[in-house]
Amino acid sequence: MRRDLIRTAVLCVLAACSGDDDAGGVCVSDNDRCGTMCDANRPCPFGLYCNADDICVQECDIDHPCEGGGRCALNGRCSGGMPGSGADGGAMGSGGSRPGGPRPGACADTIVQASRTTPTVMLIVDQSSSMEEDFGDGTRWDVLRDFLLEQPSGLIADLQAQVNFGLAMYSARSDDMGQPAEACPIVTTIAPAANNYAAIEQAYRAAEPIDDTPTGDSIEAILGDLGISDPDDEVSPMVFVLATDGEPDRCEELDPQGGRPEAIAAVEHAYSYGIRTFVISVGSELGEDHQQEIANAGLGRMPGDPNAEYWVAGDDQSLRAALTSIVGGQLGCEIQLNGRVEDGDPCLGSVALNGRQLECGDANGWELVDPQHIRLLGSACDELKADDDVFLDVSFPCEVMVVD
Repeated sequence: MRRDLIRTAVLCVLAACSGDDDAGGVCVSDNDRCGTMCDANRPCPFGLYCNADDICVQECDIDHPCEGGGRCALNGRCSGGMPGSGADGGAMGSGGSRPGGPRPGACADTIVQASRTTPTVMLIVDQSSSMEEDFGDGTRWDVLRDFLLEQPSGLIADLQAQVNFGLAMYSARSDDMGQPAEACPIVTTIAPAANNYAAIEQAYRAAEPIDDTPTGDSIEAILGDLGISDPDDEVSPMVFVLATDGEPDRCEELDPQGGRPEAIAAVEHAYSYGIRTFVISVGSELGEDHQQEIANAGLGRMPGDPNAEYWVAGDDQSLRAALTSIVGGQLGCEIQLNGRVEDGDPCLGSVALNGRQLECGDANGWELVDPQHIRLLGSACDELKADDDVFLDVSFPCEVMVVD
């Protein structure tokens, strides 16, 4: 997997960066690489570009658009501005009126500035006793933990600078009558953050499988641990990756396993906040019909919609592939807007990548994730990932209310 698909964009007040005298221009980011030397073997990080003097510099970002109506590329370089503006060439972060004027028959478009977001991934790990079952090179618990914590090429260590990782482990203890033997559920939550490996490792290394699988109750508890409890809460784009190996329980009666409705309801509740859930079966004990229900609920699929994808991992390699596929799919294609789409059909908006119009809802187009984020899909996403020096125009007509 490419490790440079996305880097955190640092937005800051207008100020000269370290080394600015050598850079020959003002930088608008406090990135510590600003003003340092660069070449083909030492490329500049996301948001900066290598100028003719082989110095990493930056002319613009989401908070500081180019002067004279110029366009701000993802590498922080202005282009296409009015003569004398200092901008010399295209469009992420453009301001003012839409190039060429408003669309025929519509009022003036609202141009919104945009920047890539850093994805947030909450790894939710089943801590039930069945995770001690053999999984080839170790138990299910050990194989999953080893890949997530492996240094330096495990999933978290490899991507922690590009993904805000969090961890939640869940289980419960039951008595001989199938009732909770103590507080239910038992959940250990490490809140997501950038470069979060050390905190996750400390909690994960100390943990071992417990007993039961109250999936729905645990997801609700995790939402509470993350401070998500009010219907009016605004949640930045986040995904849950649920790795479980068996049928869900419920705290009202841990045995037998009758927690499917609660699990689906909890995933639907998370989705109501814009949190998507992806499910991996570690082993084959989790019924595939239930996996499909969870997968569909996790992406908000309604009856009649195409089924969402889910993953069944039968060994170490298939488990690694599933996790890599899910987390890798979150990298680089969510775009934050500097305004909020509050009302109207968002598909009336216009999104153009390198001057090419993208279709709303198309498999290779774009979609509105929440009022402040859009996501590029399919080949459009691939194009965005492939090159930082791309231009993205985003605008909405007056039929769509956009507020600051």
